[in-house]
Amino acid sequence: MILQGIAASPGVAVGPVLRLEPEVFAVRETEIEASLLEAEITSFKGALEASRRDLTAIRDGIAAELGEDEARIYDAHLMILDDPDMIQAVERGVRDRHRNAAWVFAGVMSSVAARFENLADEYLRERRSDILDCERRVLRHLLGADRRTLGDLSEPMVIVAHDLGPSEVAMLPRGKVLAFVLEVGGRTSHGAIVARGRGIPAVVSVKGALQSVHSGDRAAVDGFAGTVEVNPDEARATFYRRRLEKLRLQAGALQAMMAQPAETLDGRRIELGANLELPSDAPMALEAGADGIGLFRTEFFYLNRVDLPSEEEQYQAYRGVCESMAGKPVIFRTMDLGGDKVASYLGMTHETNPFLGLRGIRLALASPEMFRTQIRAIYRASAHGRVRMMFPMVSSVEELARALELRDSVLADLAREGIAHDPTVETGIMIETPSAVWMADALAKHSAFFSIGSNDLIQYTLAMDRDNERLAHLYEPLDPAVLRSIDHTVKAAHAAGRWVGVCGEMAGDPHTAALLVGLGVDELSVSCYDLPRVKAALRSVRHDTLRALAQEALACPSAAPVRALVRERVDAMMPSYLAIDRERSSKPGANDAATS
Repeated sequence: MILQGIAASPGVAVGPVLRLEPEVFAVRETEIEASLLEAEITSFKGALEASRRDLTAIRDGIAAELGEDEARIYDAHLMILDDPDMIQAVERGVRDRHRNAAWVFAGVMSSVAARFENLADEYLRERRSDILDCERRVLRHLLGADRRTLGDLSEPMVIVAHDLGPSEVAMLPRGKVLAFVLEVGGRTSHGAIVARGRGIPAVVSVKGALQSVHSGDRAAVDGFAGTVEVNPDEARATFYRRRLEKLRLQAGALQAMMAQPAETLDGRRIELGANLELPSDAPMALEAGADGIGLFRTEFFYLNRVDLPSEEEQYQAYRGVCESMAGKPVIFRTMDLGGDKVASYLGMTHETNPFLGLRGIRLALASPEMFRTQIRAIYRASAHGRVRMMFPMVSSVEELARALELRDSVLADLAREGIAHDPTVETGIMIETPSAVWMADALAKHSAFFSIGSNDLIQYTLAMDRDNERLAHLYEPLDPAVLRSIDHTVKAAHAAGRWVGVCGEMAGDPHTAALLVGLGVDELSVSCYDLPRVKAALRSVRHDTLRALAQEALACPSAAPVRALVRERVDAMMPSYLAIDRERSSKPGANDAATS
């Protein structure tokens, strides 16, 4: 039996299953006598303090194991426990309603978690897991319940559970947990982030996982493909052993070429950048062998806070990134906020369809002072490194013109004030909508470069929501409509003397990355994990061969023959450790590596 989920942490593991039942606290509503109300509140405050001690110990342990950057995840949990609104709501509920603290607290936290559950943005939606993790911890102390522990496992095992909070993942015994499989969660959940940091393979959002396994079963977890195979037969067990050997071979080969350029066998050089979203991640890009940062997402400044980030705060962070990259280029994407991920201080109302609403450059132009502050910070940081700037979700020449007018106003102010900056910073735009594709020739007259955001371009071109599970089968990067949109954009840019990059998931798959190079793309920006694999792929192919294959793909009537072309022809050029796994891809429910 093969179960499909989301690949949350890379790696492959095979071993016996430990089925972890959901942790449920029976919180009963109890009336509290007036004379005992203050004691009940004191008990609640004691549970908060005990929870803070727990989390501080976990944070310190992760800092020692993985570093201070990874440990900052737990600062968010400590902030939840210190939230004055939450504390006040619980105290008021106990005093006004004469009810027990555990029941009031559970109600308050459930209400907060519910508001996150239906958000369209994956990053914000996964913050619900942090809230529930904190709720469980406090309730354990309030109810005197024993903490769930896995420290006494008799042998290395695959953990299958409904959910694991980041604090629970941090406490997993590293040598005893081969992998974990969860029924809920996403790749951006803090539990998944900690798993990647600790090197534990993980697959999440596996529907019905607990009903499909029993303790004592064997499971093969593929954290690359997002699959879980229950009780594989001997042939499949051998297959996974070979896969583990291939991974060991891959790790050695990738390490050996870390300092080599991303250059095809016939001399076509591709700039290979890293996608980052936190300033502290910049050293990872250098360790992965990146030519620079091709996409630095700046949204982290605006989310999970109660006020606007200052110019100085942003400048110091951007400056740190530039200095960390030691002269290599950094592309800062200006705030790509939208109706589904807008900080409360912006006063935005809920939008029925946030992906077609006030997002990206539209929101930035609707908040000109906030936009000016960010642009000033980016230009000030340009005095400390090689900076590029790009605007997201530009869909018309008019939008670009307004953004450039605001940029020029900022430049004039900086010059008049005598503030150090580089006035020659390249300004580009992201191509993410069909309107931008078909106006690429006009947009190229005012833009120094294009960066194609393939994730959004695919969903807008194919008119499907990529977060809708019922439509997942329609999300097809190799659809000829998508490939022709990229081809048209590249040709329009090159005709104007502009270069073109791709920073979506298409760029991170070695096979589709090769096809993008065949379409004439000049730069690829991918995750730090994918970067060495894409580099290895490009160093194994000929550009002239890829150009010919891309022309064949453009002539295909549907995605199926393009997939076949990639599987048979592009894959044949790949090193063995990057080759598509034919055995896996032939299994029902398994991912085709060409479209992962």
